Amino acid sequence: MEYFSANDIRGKKKEYISGIIKEHVGRNLENLFAAKLVKKYSGIYFSNLQNSPKILDCGIGNGELARQLSNEGLKNIYGLDIDDYLSNENRGFVREFKTADLSCEKIPWQNDSFEIATAWCFLPHLENPHFFVREILRVLKPGGLLMLSIPHMLSKASLNYFNKYGDFPRYLASTNHITVFTPGSFKNLMRDFKVMNMEYMIDNRIFQGTKGRLRKILFSILCSNSAAKQYINKLWGYNQVWILSKETKCQ
Repeated sequence: MEYFSANDIRGKKKEYISGIIKEHVGRNLENLFAAKLVKKYSGIYFSNLQNSPKILDCGIGNGELARQLSNEGLKNIYGLDIDDYLSNENRGFVREFKTADLSCEKIPWQNDSFEIATAWCFLPHLENPHFFVREILRVLKPGGLLMLSIPHMLSKASLNYFNKYGDFPRYLASTNHITVFTPGSFKNLMRDFKVMNMEYMIDNRIFQGTKGRLRKILFSILCSNSAAKQYINKLWGYNQVWILSKETKCQ
């Protein structure tokens, strides 16, 4: 989908964009990838809670992740987006939904409200991700997790495309990704968080065709070794998934 400004999204393009997003399921959500990661880290860091951790899904879209998380046993889900795109089927899985332009409008919840905030391939769409990150820092509880994904700019496929065409495939003028994160700029953006882990999401499209089938066999052999698996993921990862912790109370 091409890039639209906040004025487009809330104005003359509202119905057109709403129709697209209500049908869209991002690659992070395929095969329950995002839901299983949230469940994994919820179990690691919040297993001592009496109730399910309070989770804020930023850029919730049609609510598909809320449905998947609920099926994984995480039912305390709150949603946030620039407009209401929740489908009728998924709306019931969201405890509370609110709207905000997260490049410039405050997240409409109080300080220290959530154990987990998620942003699945959401930051590249923002005009001002620094404002959003400061707001997430505010609404997360001390020790809370921010789980987010960004395009893996240095993957083999991404660099091969850049070397051939002089641009990154995820940031073409025909896409709605507008904010690029280099390793250094991302580190500065997240300087008030502690990095707990980083994982890669592999796009299953690399296993299509004759070369893809051979690649899948190679993957299955090499990934039995943890060091080889990390190398393969770094080489072919489609997205980086960062797990970050808020360590101190935001003043």
